[in-house]
Amino acid sequence: MYSEETVRTLSAGLMLLAVFGLALYYALMVPQESNQAVKLIMVKPSQLPQGVEAELSVKAVDKHGLVDPSRDDLVRISLGNASYAKLGFPNRSGTIWSSSLMIRLQAGVGQVRFLDTETERVRISAEWIEGRTPLESSVIELYSGWRVS
Repeated sequence: MYSEETVRTLSAGLMLLAVFGLALYYALMVPQESNQAVKLIMVKPSQLPQGVEAELSVKAVDKHGLVDPSRDDLVRISLGNASYAKLGFPNRSGTIWSSSLMIRLQAGVGQVRFLDTETERVRISAEWIEGRTPLESSVIELYSGWRVS
């Protein structure tokens, strides 16, 4: 009926078709891992002398810790109660110092200025307010006025 070579050629073709079919099924049906931001993180200086201004960064990151540059979310940065510290906008001209600020992320990153005239431990939180999808909040402690060796 069929020659041995024809059977081998048909078998090889069917195997290739099966491999491509499985690859297509996997690409279309199996959920792919997303690199969309899931949480906020804050980056602080390792040392902060008393009375010296510093910059704090807030970043929208994915589950691998990579910044999602598509995010332009609105975020509230707040200091814990009973702190002498203050937050200010990065623009130096006539900034308003406050214990809570709202900032808009740009390419997944935002900055605020931090100033504390006392030696103390300060709790700082970053809370998602609005954007494409909710982001998990972040809380850090900053030791102002203490030198870390």
